[in-house]
Amino acid sequence: MINDPAMLTGIILNGAHGIYDVHTDDGILRCTLRGKLKKAFAQAQSTKPLGKSRQIHSDKLLHMTPSQRTERIEHQNTTPPPTRLSVGDYVKIRRIDATNGLIEEILPRQSALIRKDAGSTPKKIVQQTMLANLDQVVLVFACGQPDPHFGMLDRYLTICESAELHSLICLNKADMVHPPYVEEAARLYSRLNYTVIWTSAQTGEGIAELALLLKDHTSFFTGPSGVGKSSLVNAIEPGMAIRTGLISDVTGKGRHTTTGSQLYPLSSGGWLADSAGIRALTGWNILPEELAACFVEFRPYLGECEYSDCVHIDEEGCAIQQAVQDGAIDERRYKSYVRIYNGEER
Repeated sequence: MINDPAMLTGIILNGAHGIYDVHTDDGILRCTLRGKLKKAFAQAQSTKPLGKSRQIHSDKLLHMTPSQRTERIEHQNTTPPPTRLSVGDYVKIRRIDATNGLIEEILPRQSALIRKDAGSTPKKIVQQTMLANLDQVVLVFACGQPDPHFGMLDRYLTICESAELHSLICLNKADMVHPPYVEEAARLYSRLNYTVIWTSAQTGEGIAELALLLKDHTSFFTGPSGVGKSSLVNAIEPGMAIRTGLISDVTGKGRHTTTGSQLYPLSSGGWLADSAGIRALTGWNILPEELAACFVEFRPYLGECEYSDCVHIDEEGCAIQQAVQDGAIDERRYKSYVRIYNGEER
């Protein structure tokens, strides 16, 4: 660790072709990697194959201020520094002039949203870090127009659980008349200890609560098209979605001038994360043997089945299937597990 008082600590806002915009207390600096660091990265990539790694749970970051988070990242030593720089990484930089700097050190990550390449196998997992030090994912679904498909929400939640990211469930367009099953689903997710927020950009319901939950954190908005993500972002931070092209509800894919990731500052404190690479979050793959643990209500029953290799679908002596029959696990959620395990879209 470099302990030079002349060094600045900053966070990577974006980057391409070895040039990075870094936010510091002294402003945004355009930075490049120090030669020794660039060489170390190249050696690490060529000599160390990518393997499966477990990230520190991001809940540890959720209740920290930005300064507390930076201090925690600087002093924690349970995770080695990354071998590749990503948006959201905290770095130590040396100022060269008023607008430029040199990245001298990359600080260990507290969490990361990692995409597993489609060519990954259980023996060799190829990983790509899309965003580092992400606090939470806001999963936005409409109460109506379009009607919510909670099987899709279950798929999103499993991905967040796999990445060990905190999830907020946002039921938008709460001012619209919605079917009873929406209320039932909200109660179910609340019982599973997920935070459920009812919002309406039209009436202002829940906007203040959502803004408070975003304050001082790094959050990523995602969800199906047409659910009002742009309206929500603009209600929290007027003009942001339009000004940045952050979210497009026309296609659900957004508009980007690059294919990389970006952090946008919230005026109340914190960051809104955007990434073209993780726009289609439901397309991510989770290894079959890891899927059951991504359903939080399954966890107390894991390891209790008669057969150690039970996949919890049609085996005898399955503790999870028995819990479904006993009413301890919701049947609809269990059906979501089966569909995801079998590779069905919904």
